[in-house]
Amino acid sequence: PFQKKNLQQASFVSATRRRNPVKSTTTSVPELQAIQAKMGSAGDEFTPLSQLEYGMDKCKVRVRVSRLWESFNPKDDTLFGLDCLLIDDQGKTMQARVEPGDIERFEDLLVEGKVYALSDFHVDSQRDYYMSCSNEWTMYIRRQTVVTEIEGDIDSIPLHSFEFVKFKDLRYRCDDNSLLTDVLGHIVYVGELEEVSKKSRIIEICNARIRDLR
Repeated sequence: PFQKKNLQQASFVSATRRRNPVKSTTTSVPELQAIQAKMGSAGDEFTPLSQLEYGMDKCKVRVRVSRLWESFNPKDDTLFGLDCLLIDDQGKTMQARVEPGDIERFEDLLVEGKVYALSDFHVDSQRDYYMSCSNEWTMYIRRQTVVTEIEGDIDSIPLHSFEFVKFKDLRYRCDDNSLLTDVLGHIVYVGELEEVSKKSRIIEICNARIRDLR
């Protein structure tokens, strides 16, 4: 199974324009485009996540990074990539991945909770294991992907999204590792952190017990 490592949020310094109250100034076209990109102007044509399909690499989306984590194999610490869960203003979700070779380029650009305009990404089929949402497609953020933070009217995009499973249906998820399970309940017990041996490796585990709210 894969584990999640929390990433520290990197600081992001926004570009600003100095205003002169005395002298009249002109703003170049590139500067105006940069400002509009920051605010997510009405002229932008964003594609909803629900409309993305394989091969649609020239689209532009407006999404919030809901969660961000490193995916790796705990058996040998092989890093698979920097994964994130994206949400758009329709509440639709899609998992995205930055490949290991490109993590250094994007780890300071992508911050949990912030909203971005993304373009020049690649859309491919969903992976077969440990996905965080049921979307059949996965977005791959590549070296040429353009990431622009959007500031302004972003309250319409939810911060979180869950696909809750009822307690009585949890048994159907046993031995099914295709999709991570979301469940709502009351945590009634949390055990101590323990070190156990598994396949010639020492790993840390913590057992917890959750109760149905109904």
